[in-house]
Amino acid sequence: MNFKLPSLNYLIVQARDSLIRFPITILVSFLSACIGIYLVEYGKEINNYFPYLNTLLCMSIGIPLFFCVAIISEKKRYTKKQYFIINLVASFLLIIIYFTFPNSQSTHNTSLPYIKYAIYNVTAHLFVSFVPFAFTTQLNAFWHYNRILFTRILVSLIYSGFIYLGLVLALTSLKLLFDVNLHDELFVEIWIVTISIFNTWFFVGGIPKEFDELENSYDYPKGLRVFSQYVLLPLLCLYLLILYSYGSKILLTWDWPRGIVTYLIICVSVLGILTFLLIHPYGNQTEHKWIKKVSKGYYFLLFPLLIIFFIAIFIRINEYGITINRYVILLLGIWLTIICVYTSIGKTNIKFIPTSLAVILLLVSFGPWGMFSISEKSQKNRLKIILEQASILAGNQVKNETIWIKDSLPELNSKNKFCNDKYLNDSLHNEVMSILDYLDNHHGFSSIRSWYSQDLDSIVNFLILKDIDTRYCNEAKIYMESLGLNYEYIESEISNSTIEYISNRDNSFKKVSGYDYFIDFDIYIDNQEYQEISSFKIETTSLKFIYESETEVKLMLNENGKLIDFKIIDLINMLKMQYKSSSEFQVPSNKMKLENSSKNFDIKIDIRNLELQVNQNKIERIVGDIYLKRK
Repeated sequence: MNFKLPSLNYLIVQARDSLIRFPITILVSFLSACIGIYLVEYGKEINNYFPYLNTLLCMSIGIPLFFCVAIISEKKRYTKKQYFIINLVASFLLIIIYFTFPNSQSTHNTSLPYIKYAIYNVTAHLFVSFVPFAFTTQLNAFWHYNRILFTRILVSLIYSGFIYLGLVLALTSLKLLFDVNLHDELFVEIWIVTISIFNTWFFVGGIPKEFDELENSYDYPKGLRVFSQYVLLPLLCLYLLILYSYGSKILLTWDWPRGIVTYLIICVSVLGILTFLLIHPYGNQTEHKWIKKVSKGYYFLLFPLLIIFFIAIFIRINEYGITINRYVILLLGIWLTIICVYTSIGKTNIKFIPTSLAVILLLVSFGPWGMFSISEKSQKNRLKIILEQASILAGNQVKNETIWIKDSLPELNSKNKFCNDKYLNDSLHNEVMSILDYLDNHHGFSSIRSWYSQDLDSIVNFLILKDIDTRYCNEAKIYMESLGLNYEYIESEISNSTIEYISNRDNSFKKVSGYDYFIDFDIYIDNQEYQEISSFKIETTSLKFIYESETEVKLMLNENGKLIDFKIIDLINMLKMQYKSSSEFQVPSNKMKLENSSKNFDIKIDIRNLELQVNQNKIERIVGDIYLKRK
């Protein structure tokens, strides 16, 4: 077999044809590279970098957006006038996106532009995947088109990576062997040019021109099916088995799901969707009919996992409010539920998957219902409730506000610093700090500025002008200290020490009467949120004593699946209220008893020793006896 390298003339012709076919896409990639290089070279000299950053982000979104416009125009056979109008609309859309990004007037220190950029960029790429076939029934052409896009992206990244590494090694050789003076920024600039201009140009050069012909193509890569069937599917089965085992553990122990499980369920769900999209057309072949059945069964299997998903995310939202991250996670859960329902009722239009996700992301990226507005309101309300309950905020005005002496700026001096620190315990103090940091990083402080009598923005702007590195003025610190609170995370020195309650009962031998069964226990909790204290069986009755502390400390009896709570939290609160002065207490034995009844037994727990972490309701050790009397 003869292998012939393409001639230089061929490469020039291909590059020219790609430029003629996708002129604005390549132009935008060139402009984004120019802005990126400018920021690398002069970033430290720029006072307000938001216009440059926002323009760069818009240009990056413009690459898939104008590519999408070119593809639509080719597919629909638009005239030059129509092509010009649709490009004008896309440009206007980028201008709107530019003004949705924050600027130096709205906030000085925020990650919001990057989050918005990610949302808009993902949405633009999703539109690229389905818009040419949005109003057609060409599912086979749609699949082939996306396969080509996927393959082309991988090949482009591989070529770009090798070219960049080759150039870097060449320049490093010149620097080491010939003492050529090269500034470090050059290596970053080469990466910017490679990934924006070359990568984009190379990618668009491999996009087919006749999309309708793809509908009649039945040449499916065998390697893709083998990879999906023998690599992705087994991995998917393994992950499903793990998640179902975790779900079974929840049912058996009634241990509420942890937050991390939401990410695992989303990753597994997306892996499954990708796997079945890759092998979708093979299901139409007689020898691979099983693919359609397995695909439908997979979406049915996701329903129980989605129940666990929603329980876990709502627990987190109930405890800490809505953040952008939790909003997105909840949104993806809703989208996955829609996909499962859509597929389970027999629908097979695979275009619905990227289309529905793009529409949902676009709708929640703006407006009062969007992720940014809802998360800001949620965290503002959490902060407001904490401050109002501590009487630091009344009538939407801060009481005992720290008033800064303007003549002392840039030093922050005041006559009444930290007057409100005494009104918050350590936990709430740290929570206020966490909320303010979140607002600083994601939304700014426009929603709470009216709480303050002084113009904190003018103080912040003054400090920025005086600061050497203007990008790192800590607004959260200024806003928290203006609340009369010290901007410092509080870690109690005795947070890990223990307090011990010992029953003063007579430890001599004595006859046990009035009960049928007795068992003693001595358990170290070992920082676990769930631990089995004792497990035994009396005739046909299975009994299991359980300790759990994920949401609240509980001591429970599981009798044949039915839970009985002994309200140990009430005992702990009583002990802490009555005994405050040392680390070890002798407690009357009648105060160290817990009693309750189940279907078959009257139960008494006689606690002899209880060790708790100071400032927490976390049990480290519990020693005692369990008495059971059959009814």
